Amino acid sequence: MTATAIHASTRPPLAMPDWGALFGDTPAAEVAVWLFAAFIVVSLLIKVWPFLSKLVALGNALPSLTALPAFMARTDETLAAQTKTMAAHDLKISEIHHEVNYNNGSSVKDAVERVELGVKGLYDRVDASDAAADLLHKDIEDTRPHPPTIPFAPKE
Repeated sequence: MTATAIHASTRPPLAMPDWGALFGDTPAAEVAVWLFAAFIVVSLLIKVWPFLSKLVALGNALPSLTALPAFMARTDETLAAQTKTMAAHDLKISEIHHEVNYNNGSSVKDAVERVELGVKGLYDRVDASDAAADLLHKDIEDTRPHPPTIPFAPKE
């Protein structure tokens, strides 16, 4: 026999409780009223529980409110420092905006456009010089006699 089987066999059998001994001579109507009252209390607790939990959370949070003025002061200091930093950034951004947008000649963008136009003019002059040189080479070639050209013959 296993240990479980031995243990189970030594256990006394379950018996129904003696309801008379449990309740004594309490009338059934009084037991029903107590059960109904317990049901009502449990129902009210279920309905009121969210409010009670919020009330307890508020009670737990109240002591931490003493640290609120110090937190607000630190926040104000941080906000003032950030405001100064943002003002400096705004100034730098306005300077950059001035340089990258057209403003009648004093920006970098205007200077780049002038350089591009100058380089385009140089390219046009070089192209014109190349065309003139090509014409001169053609004239020189046309004035000199050319030997007769022999058609290409493949080797055999």
